[in-house]
Amino acid sequence: MGQIDFDGSNSTVKADIIRGQTGTTVKLGGLLDTDGNYIQTEKGGDLTSASPLVIDTDGSYFDVTGTTNFAAMTVAADRQFTLQFDGVLTMTHHATNLDLPGEANITTAAGDVATFQSTGSNTVQCINYTRADGSGIAGGGDFSDGGDVGGAARTLGNTDAYDFALETNNVEQLQIEGDTNAGIITLPNQSGYSGEKSAAQTITTGTHTKVLLNTEFYDNQNEFDNATNYRFTAVKAGKYACFGKVAWATPADGTRYDVKFRINNTDKYRALANANTTGQYMISIGTIFDLSASDYVELFVYHTVGSDDTIDRNDVGDLSMSVHRIS
Repeated sequence: MGQIDFDGSNSTVKADIIRGQTGTTVKLGGLLDTDGNYIQTEKGGDLTSASPLVIDTDGSYFDVTGTTNFAAMTVAADRQFTLQFDGVLTMTHHATNLDLPGEANITTAAGDVATFQSTGSNTVQCINYTRADGSGIAGGGDFSDGGDVGGAARTLGNTDAYDFALETNNVEQLQIEGDTNAGIITLPNQSGYSGEKSAAQTITTGTHTKVLLNTEFYDNQNEFDNATNYRFTAVKAGKYACFGKVAWATPADGTRYDVKFRINNTDKYRALANANTTGQYMISIGTIFDLSASDYVELFVYHTVGSDDTIDRNDVGDLSMSVHRIS
């Protein structure tokens, strides 16, 4: 049987026309009907990993054995083939010889499967890569998977000096500096608040009184109410570092002065001191709380002067509180 050439009309070729024939060329100008059968692709013999990796001609699906790294393949042009890797090796990206997804090296794991197209002699592009564990390939960087127990460390990110960032909803949520400030981590939307009382506040003797923190320096997640309740309400459970500072304007020598945090209107942590001065007297407080979502934190003060006393703001931060989620 020789060449079959259709003129481009919407013709149909029945599979029995060419069934069993060899050494022929079929040109289709229309539909190919396999008459209830299928187009068969064959699994070739195993390929031993080498540099370059030699793609045999006895099939279009191969197991790759061994752990020899490679950066090129020996293969004829215009072939599409699939490789299943039986072990760990590294394929090195090359823009022409071995074009890999994300233009990045890939370290294989047993069971990973990849499909390639040779666009020219020894010119190969990976058009699909599927990991055995279902995870993705790190875009623009390396991903080394040594397993969960006893294996090599996992590396996700760039191998150069550029920053690494994660985005959700097109908003950057994390950045790791990779240049002159390498290693600095930025979480621009992490829960965090800092603010102060913008003016003096009178405190009645013997009365636990909330500091009315009415000015915000920043409030990343809008968790602080600076108009009504003057409190920080956590939107997410976690560990929160809390700091407060109060300046008493005219303390009475030997008198008790308190600064405290309340969580859900219950005393949780305080600093207590007896003043030994009649000049401005500052007390600072700091701790870490394990907060649940919707827990709220407030800054309170107390004194036993016997008459009204005043907390005073002579400088920025004299009457202040800050809360930051750390984990």
